[in-house]
Amino acid sequence: MERQTRILLGDIGDQFAVNAAFAFRKAGDWAVTRRQTHDDMLQSLRFEHPDVLILNLTVPTMHFPHFTEAAQQLSELPVFALCQKKDPYIERLLGQLGVRCIPFPENAASLVREIHRLCGITPAQQELPAADPEIEVTKLLHSFGIPANLRGFYYLRAAILIAVQKPTCSGIMMNQIYPAVAQEVHSTPARVERAIRHAIMQAWENNDGRFSWHFGQMKNHRMTNSEFIAFTVDWIRTEHARKLCG
Repeated sequence: MERQTRILLGDIGDQFAVNAAFAFRKAGDWAVTRRQTHDDMLQSLRFEHPDVLILNLTVPTMHFPHFTEAAQQLSELPVFALCQKKDPYIERLLGQLGVRCIPFPENAASLVREIHRLCGITPAQQELPAADPEIEVTKLLHSFGIPANLRGFYYLRAAILIAVQKPTCSGIMMNQIYPAVAQEVHSTPARVERAIRHAIMQAWENNDGRFSWHFGQMKNHRMTNSEFIAFTVDWIRTEHARKLCG
């Protein structure tokens, strides 16, 4: 069996990265998103050994020269940067850093085709569900106003995706979820728990009457990590059941 191309996408919390990751997986590639910061991306390079790295420059989240120098010491993989518009100066600067600039694509499918063309990858189509759980969970977190610039946003998304696969979602189960998320993001269970709690707290304190919070107020107190995850898992399962019956 031919080895899958491993694609790592920098995620700035704007929904595009998860859409692109699903499109790459649909084309037969291995693809994951990671929070686009210097430390998180380097950590992913160390542990996940991608073949291609795609970063998003529409909202700079790290010092590029410093990052690319450190990244090239770990791997000689091709690095692509999505830019808002064609700019010869930016392209020349990125080229000197060993990074190839790509105009931001119209959609995720366009990015897949362009990366495959540039890297000489022959897509191997796979049968995947019409909807990707990662996309649904990302939209849900946005609806609650979970700040996408926080590490807890990404840890919470991973926790919910893991919990959805479990038969039940209880406080006891959280003891299994934190280590699972920590292993996925190369952190510790304690850091995962703290980051998730901080993200939920920030969203609760700044919710501005968001509609989603009216469903999850839990007797007018801020939801705990396990309450929030259990609530969102139940919401997702209910929506899936409604769509199947609809």
